[in-house]
Amino acid sequence: MKYVDVVNKYRSLDGMSQFEKQITCWAPFQAMHIDKKGSIRPCPFVNQKGLEENKYTDVPTWSPNKSLLECWNDNVYESMRIEAMEGSLHESFCEYCVKQCKQDKPPSSLDYDWVGGDRSVSHEFPREIELELSNTCNYECPFCSPWCSSQHMERLGLQNDKTFQSIFDDPKIRKAFIEDLRSIIHNIYRLNFTGGEPFAQRVVFDIIKMIDEEQPKNLTLHFTTNGSVMNGVVRKLAKRPNTRFTVSLDTLDPELYPKLRVNGNFNEVMNNIETFLNSGAEVGCSFVVSKKNVKELPNIVSWCNEKGIKFSYHIIEPMWHGKEYEDVINPMKVELGTKEYINELKTHLKQLTPNNNSNTELTNKNIFMFNQYIERLK
Repeated sequence: MKYVDVVNKYRSLDGMSQFEKQITCWAPFQAMHIDKKGSIRPCPFVNQKGLEENKYTDVPTWSPNKSLLECWNDNVYESMRIEAMEGSLHESFCEYCVKQCKQDKPPSSLDYDWVGGDRSVSHEFPREIELELSNTCNYECPFCSPWCSSQHMERLGLQNDKTFQSIFDDPKIRKAFIEDLRSIIHNIYRLNFTGGEPFAQRVVFDIIKMIDEEQPKNLTLHFTTNGSVMNGVVRKLAKRPNTRFTVSLDTLDPELYPKLRVNGNFNEVMNNIETFLNSGAEVGCSFVVSKKNVKELPNIVSWCNEKGIKFSYHIIEPMWHGKEYEDVINPMKVELGTKEYINELKTHLKQLTPNNNSNTELTNKNIFMFNQYIERLK
């Protein structure tokens, strides 16, 4: 069986041509993920451990001397595209999805079936660019790490560790990157800002300023945020057409929330979500699944359906490979539970199907994502 056969088993195939169904993963043709070191990959699932260990020295890396388009046309990208067109996956870079396919689980490559607008194997420019340019964050969530949270970095005394420092903290580097991004901004379908917390980062506000200057007609903006920041810039963005805020929200329980989103204020975040909705912005909910909250899944999907919020979930995976960190997150991972625990959990979730009174395209997709998670429990 080819990897693409596993992918198609779990795909939502409506709207995909026969040719498109033959592509194992659309990320190499559509997307570009840029991290704080300038490393460029089609998606954030490409083996981070290998990058940290400098195992993959040929990964394209942006610099003032290597443009975004040069990285887009790099040999590594081309090799991943060839594998995807042959119904396979790159055995090294795509290790995460290879493992999921071999376990007959829905692979993360599915996320990229609908990323970047119109699908094509010959885009001259990246259609979706995901920006993870800094780990600056005001939260210290237990499943996170110094790689994505400056609060963790400070707690562990790693402020001077270059592993976690961003090249974009340098004003000259930051300016050069933004000017390079400016040169292709009118050809991009969507910019996706992640973190850290994007609204706590200078580089994000500088990019927003550039976008205001350029006024690209068809550009969609997407911010994955903890929902804690509501200032003038954020309020203006909430009223901007084609802008979505995906709020990291792992529970509707005010007592559990600060344990999962350390330093967060549940009531403030819920009020900010209402501000987004009342401003007419598209809103999503990103739910990090752990043993502490997994049984709340039907409840939060029902809430999303009632609010008209797009639901997505994330499996806890290492974002850093320090032993102390892995000792903390492993007990939280649902997938590491006993066979009895997994079977009991599947039974619980199947008995509590989320409400779908409106039966809209969005709510049906939310139910699809809920059922997809149950499929992962093997």
